[in-house]
Amino acid sequence: MQTVSNFNRNLVIFLVALALVNVAVGFYKSFNKSKQSSSTQINYKVKTMNLKKSESSVGMSVDYISKANEMLEIFNKYNFSVDSFLKDESANLIIFSSLPDDFMEIQSVNERKKLFIHTLLPIIYTENLKILEDRKKILDWWNESQGENFSRDFWPAWLFELSEKYDAEDSNLGNLLIKVDIIPISMALAQAAIESGWGTSRYLREGNAVYGQYTFEKNKGILPAERDSSKKFFIRKFENLSESTKSYFKNINTHLAYEGLREERKKLRMGGENLSGLRLSEYLTSYSERKQDYVNDVKKIIESNNFMKFDNNSFIN
Repeated sequence: MQTVSNFNRNLVIFLVALALVNVAVGFYKSFNKSKQSSSTQINYKVKTMNLKKSESSVGMSVDYISKANEMLEIFNKYNFSVDSFLKDESANLIIFSSLPDDFMEIQSVNERKKLFIHTLLPIIYTENLKILEDRKKILDWWNESQGENFSRDFWPAWLFELSEKYDAEDSNLGNLLIKVDIIPISMALAQAAIESGWGTSRYLREGNAVYGQYTFEKNKGILPAERDSSKKFFIRKFENLSESTKSYFKNINTHLAYEGLREERKKLRMGGENLSGLRLSEYLTSYSERKQDYVNDVKKIIESNNFMKFDNNSFIN
């Protein structure tokens, strides 16, 4: 009788222990799954460098990754590299929405810089393509109008909307064209590197803030860690890297502080020269409180990384 009682008691203990183990395993799996799902899902799409083909691919499906090694695999899968970008006008462009959460875990500084460049280069190029398309539409319409400047009341809707987008208020299309022009890739990459610490800043990680742009709207920004108590600005956050880059482009193309840059760009255009990031970066003294020291840093990064090679391509000028 005692033997049966001990057996039943041991059986109960065994079943309870087994249940506790199952609960523990289930909790671990749930926690592990939750941890994995908490990784930011980064979407990406693939386009070609050809403007017309690129436009036709807008409706293509979007895929997702979450890790840096997956991002590297995508670049390899579609054979994207700086060399393919420079040499092949039909090369693939991979547009990622953000950098991965484990970007900082890449031990090699050179590998991090390489991934940063590979991520930003297609985005900067794509935004420039959009500007060139707008510029072409303006020039075509102006040529059809035999160079006359009609009152804005007689402009087509798309032209009026474009002028509003670029904060152009007069009817002189020449003045509008000064604003509707590309940003040299070399300069955009160099500024992105400075403002985001080559992709390491928390503003980039938390809000895709590549170019350190300010906002005074709390709900649209990130509070700087060491902001002076008398200051009210925030670092503007964005849904993705493309929106951040687009905003930076508009800032350079419309803000009064960069009027000198736009005038110099116009001179290069009229002289038939490539738009040089080294030349135009001379007019970035208002971008930072560091003034000329900031300009010197931009130029140093352009030169030390040989970013000038990106400005020598006729297909983006």
